Parts: sequence; structure tokens; C-alpha cells
Amino acid sequence: MVLAKKELKMKKMNLEESYVYCKDVAKKFDTNFYLGFMFLPREKRNAVFAAYAFCRYVDDIADEYKGKKDVKELIQKWEDDLDLCYDGIGYHPITIALADAVRKYKIPKAPFKGLIKGCKMDQTIKRYNNFKELLVYCDSVATTISTISLHIFGYNTKKAITYGRYLSIGLQLTNILRDVGEDAKKGRIYLPLDELEKFNYTESDLLKGVMNESFFSLMKFQVKRARDYYCKAAKLVNLINEDARLATKLMGAVYVNVLDEIERNNFDVFNNKAQLSKVHKMLLAAKMLLSPNDDFSTISKETSLQAPSLTSYKADL
Repeated sequence: MVLAKKELKMKKMNLEESYVYCKDVAKKFDTNFYLGFMFLPREKRNAVFAAYAFCRYVDDIADEYKGKKDVKELIQKWEDDLDLCYDGIGYHPITIALADAVRKYKIPKAPFKGLIKGCKMDQTIKRYNNFKELLVYCDSVATTISTISLHIFGYNTKKAITYGRYLSIGLQLTNILRDVGEDAKKGRIYLPLDELEKFNYTESDLLKGVMNESFFSLMKFQVKRARDYYCKAAKLVNLINEDARLATKLMGAVYVNVLDEIERNNFDVFNNKAQLSKVHKMLLAAKMLLSPNDDFSTISKETSLQAPSLTSYKADL
């Protein structure tokens, strides 16, 4: 949990120290994004670390905080601090760095507000009736981050926003699939209920961690849809500034490989959380450098660099 008590009494840091603090937040959690961040130019990398750290803190408050303070009040405090950032004011290392980043890259406030809205949704919404409802959540917690990132990366056409949305939805769907077991322990189900019904798999089955043929069919359907979003997002890379392309490709490739791991684990997301080792991530980076024409929707862990086969289930995108 990132909300350590000692941080409440920390001395105010200067801008450079604040950016280092934000980098340490990302590194501490060994995020799937971190390796990709490191391939950005220094100034863009710092800005992304600041944005990531802010989003991470808010998300952790909503999802992990177990203290005595009111979660809604804590989230509101960070939202108030966000408003101050846009007035050039920061008191916490994260908001000091973020205030500089939003000014330098003209990042709009709306996507940060959307992310906070999504975190608030997690406090009250534990089920999604259909994929349309889930997309609203994905747009709040993931597409917003894509918009923030694109302002930092730079892009040459507004079409990048659309393809960035496809990528962010793919990333969020992958997170949802990876965390099915953890979310079930918290009483949360992000998989659309009408799709559970379609495959004759019940809420009770999911909360109990039942893995039967209905579950496998459901998960194949979900993985196929996530892969389709990555395929639709592949055009994004050539629409952003060249100095951010490798980072974007690598971040996408890491998450595609998380889907690979889910499949290799035979969809057992209750007992085996799909994660990539540092060696695996470095191997992906090497492949991207050696095969610059491959995109994140096709590169995989295998040395053949072949895409995993898609299932026969047709996703409704």
C-alpha cells in the first residue's frame, strides 16, 4: 500500500526530487508499464511517471486502503490536490511533479477527473450487467490514462485518440482477466453478467473459483475479445511521435504476453496470477529492438515471434 504514514510528515521536495519519487513509485510496484516507460526520452519519462504515480495513489486508495479514514474523503483530497496542480501548486512530491508535467505537456484535467470517477465507481458498483456497462468503466479508468499518455507522447492525428482507446480497453480487459480471482475474493465481478449467463456459468461459480467447461468457454471468449482490441489498436504506433513508439509497442507487447500466460495457465486465474518475470520483459524489449516492424498485437514470448492462435468465438466489439 502506497499510503505510508511517514509520507504524511515528509519534508517538501524540490521538482527533481519529486520526479525521482514518482519514478520510485512505479519501480516499487514493478508495473507492467515500467519497462516501457524507461524507453521514453527523459522529460517525457518524468511526466509519465508523475501521471502514473497520481493515478496509482488514487487507485490504491479506492482498492486497497484498509485504514480508519473514510475512503471517499481520501479520494476527494486527491481530487482537490489535482485542482491545485492546475493552478501550479503542489504539496506532495507527486503533485509537485504533476503540476510541472501538466503545464509542460498541456495535459487536460478531464481525463484525471475521469480516472477519479472510475475509482469512485469501484466503491459502489460490484457488478456489470453487460459489456456496454463495462466499457463505461473501462473508459473511466483506462481510456483516460491513454489520453493523458498521448498528450505526453505527442501524436500527429486525432485518429490516435481512437486507437489509443482501443489499446487502453485491451489493457484493462487483460487486467480484469488476470485479476478475476483476486476480485472474486473482494466480492467483485467485472465480467459482464449476461456473458456469464450465455456460457451457463453463475456468479456463485465464479465466487467459488469453479473451473468447468462453461468457465473455459467463457474465458476463451474474454481473451479473444481482448486480443481483438490489441489488433485494432496496432495502428496507434505510427500515429504517435517517433520517440515514444518503442515504449508504446513494448507496453502493448507485455500485456499481450500476460494474455499468453493466462492461456498457458489453462485459464486458472483463481490460483495462478499471470505475471511476467523481469527476464521475460527484457526478452520482449530485445525482440522489439531486433524486430522493429513487429507490433504489440503479434509479438509473443516464443522465439518464432508468431501470434498465439485466436479462438473461434466471435467477440461483439
